[in-house]
Amino acid sequence: MDNNERGTFEMTGIPSSFSPIQLHNRLNRPVWLGFRQGQQDNRQLMFLCSGTDRAAQVSKNFETFAGQIVREFNLDPAQVDFVELREEGDEHQWYRWHAQWVGTAPMECRAEQVVGESGRRYLAQALSRPIEAA
Repeated sequence: MDNNERGTFEMTGIPSSFSPIQLHNRLNRPVWLGFRQGQQDNRQLMFLCSGTDRAAQVSKNFETFAGQIVREFNLDPAQVDFVELREEGDEHQWYRWHAQWVGTAPMECRAEQVVGESGRRYLAQALSRPIEAA
């Protein structure tokens, strides 16, 4: 997708290893996120990064974003882990999102920061793997 196809799209604060995906936030406004699919230990990983776009903050829109992604990619929510990457300067913060799923609708969502070194290494390794063609 080139800049003409994205219109006025501008992703600031998004790592270059992420691809743009347009979703609608909880106010039904179109926003761009950084998105990357991965797989680790037979789990589908969905990495999200909102960068500096406050309208696309994952923490305020997770239910909306997760539901759209599950429906768009025809995923089984029981087999998917959602992980948010927040970057501040050179520091990476990982958040693993949890939800109770009713069909393709996430409920009772909460994020848990990944603080353990082994968990952070696991996610960094999954993010650094090449994306396989489907």
